[in-house]
Amino acid sequence: MMKIIDMKVDRYVRMGKSDMAFSGHEVVVVNLETDQGITGKGFLSTPIYPHGVTSDIAARLLKRNFRNIILGENPLHTEKLWRKMFDAPWRLGMRGMIRDCIAAIDFALWDIKAKSLNVPLADLFGDKRDQVLTYANVGHQLSPDDLAKKAAEYVAKGHSAIKIRAGSVAVSIMEANKRVQAVREAIGPDVKLMVDINGSWDTETAIQQLKAWEKYDLYWLEEPVAPEDITGYARVREYAGNTYIAGGEQNCGLTEFRQFIEKKAIDIIQPNAMATGGITDWLRIYHFASAYNIPISPWNLQQIHIHLAAGHSNVKWVEYFSHDRDYFQDSLIIGPTIREERGEDGVYLVTPKEPGIGIELNEELAEQTIVKEEQTVV
Repeated sequence: MMKIIDMKVDRYVRMGKSDMAFSGHEVVVVNLETDQGITGKGFLSTPIYPHGVTSDIAARLLKRNFRNIILGENPLHTEKLWRKMFDAPWRLGMRGMIRDCIAAIDFALWDIKAKSLNVPLADLFGDKRDQVLTYANVGHQLSPDDLAKKAAEYVAKGHSAIKIRAGSVAVSIMEANKRVQAVREAIGPDVKLMVDINGSWDTETAIQQLKAWEKYDLYWLEEPVAPEDITGYARVREYAGNTYIAGGEQNCGLTEFRQFIEKKAIDIIQPNAMATGGITDWLRIYHFASAYNIPISPWNLQQIHIHLAAGHSNVKWVEYFSHDRDYFQDSLIIGPTIREERGEDGVYLVTPKEPGIGIELNEELAEQTIVKEEQTVV
């Protein structure tokens, strides 16, 4: 029987403003070592907010508490270990940082599981595709005219669906109107246009904006209201017309997603495998949604989601963050190999072929950004 014999944790921090005005970004990488020489890699990532870093807390929890929970266990028993971590004595596993920590370990466990069979992670799910259609995240903080030009550049590269940001965390309502109009005019009528509100509006604002944007033929409105406002989601959906309502990137656990689905509050769900606590929990959400014929389009985290999408036919898209977004997570974690293929109906990502998840680090960037044990980041 395979056993976990050690867990090593490294923190990486890069300061600097991003297009969402964060102070920087942090990544915590987990390496699980087994007695059979197989090492699994996982990670969690988070922006740095004005109140300071948080990855030091996550790293401490992982190195001390979570290590004690999983040491000596069989890494192939992913369901057992997920429940053991979730039900740990502090009983704080419902959401937030604890879920992120569970996810980082869970990714590493599934990495080991796939590596033990010498196959890519996508092969473990039984419904594998060779490529998955993408929609492009064009969430750049630009003026309406410049954003329209950027969106047109994506379309010229073959993208058939793009998403822009228009919530109050990014721009005013007036500026949001200008963004949507300019982008629609730039990309033409045949490209799907998604608009992300990041959960920043109230119900009335969302309903009124849907009416105002009806002429722009939105494909979906994403996170129109706060993630916990399921009643608000349902009201917005009543007035959405031909626009789908999408959401779930900030939600976690089957209980929350079940409420969305059973209350008919959402058309497309976007579970994020990190936010919900890993692949093990993501699979529960996927199967429940599929039973209700609700399509899945996971948010961000393309290193993990490309495998999950390739292995599950009810995943509609993978959200694609191309290199011009310059996210620290995607710059530091350079594996699995992300390769595009242009098809008649859009840009696809090719399913990785390396064993496991394929997580590898950019060694030069890792050396520049690793946080030494004695170093303090404020």
